[in-house]
Amino acid sequence: MSEGGDLTGIPRLARGYRRQGPEHNFRALPGGNAQSTEILRLKPWLLAVDIGNTNVTLGALSLEKTQTTPRLLAGWRLATHRHATGDELSVTVQSLFTSAGLGLNRLGGVAVASVVPPLDLVFRELSEKHLKQSPLFVGAGVKTGVKILYDSPAEVGADRIVNAAAAYARVRGPLIVVDFGTATTFDCVNGRGAYLGGAIAPGPQMSAEILYQRTAKLPLLGAFCQPPHAIGKNTQDSIASGLFHGYVGLTRGLIAQLAKEMGGKPSILATGGLSPLLAPSLPEINDVVPDLTLEGLWRIWWLNRVKK
Repeated sequence: MSEGGDLTGIPRLARGYRRQGPEHNFRALPGGNAQSTEILRLKPWLLAVDIGNTNVTLGALSLEKTQTTPRLLAGWRLATHRHATGDELSVTVQSLFTSAGLGLNRLGGVAVASVVPPLDLVFRELSEKHLKQSPLFVGAGVKTGVKILYDSPAEVGADRIVNAAAAYARVRGPLIVVDFGTATTFDCVNGRGAYLGGAIAPGPQMSAEILYQRTAKLPLLGAFCQPPHAIGKNTQDSIASGLFHGYVGLTRGLIAQLAKEMGGKPSILATGGLSPLLAPSLPEINDVVPDLTLEGLWRIWWLNRVKK
């Protein structure tokens, strides 16, 4: 990944932000009628793809020239299947595009962040063969607007750099992004937009699965949730309490330690599928942006397309 300039030359969000700020959330066009479907069909759009270990998140984001903020037209979450083929995915995604009223003739590009290398070729085939687009994969040589101060920049997951770029474009100051996914990641960015590094912990669902696999009698917790009380009165509630309150404590402790090392008072942004569930118990978090990675892909696509 290349630093390659900065994010000031592309459309960006206003500098202000707030917890659950509605102006920062993606806004879907109203659906369910022929007029709105026709509006979508005529709009130029970008397909943003976040390939994670558990899910593949797809977002169709508007590419109108007058647009100054990311705007999600439609979004989907698919299970990650490492043995999927480009032909299989084509049937799925084109059906999704059709149901959302998105015209392939108005598709302006494809941007991908992947942490599952076996699927990179599959999504490249999907893009080139079926969508007739040359995909932009976030990686070596791609401008991100983020200077990476990691010991080995190539080790940093693409999603973490994309999140850092999107978060800094929002805040324009020091920050920490907490991504509650398969793994829980903490990414630190300084006031100049440089990626400092961070921390990685196993995610709640992964922890629940390991607890089940490595014990003889403990059951597998179904869905990660907040239990009614910290003191569990049965095994399921006890596991739920340990996971939920344990991750709240882990998150608060790591935020405090990271912020101390950074100095000052960095802004805290939360993202990932579990962020809406955990954020209410984390007063340190200033803003919740579940689709921050899609937003970052939109920004990086513009950064690599716009001619300086």
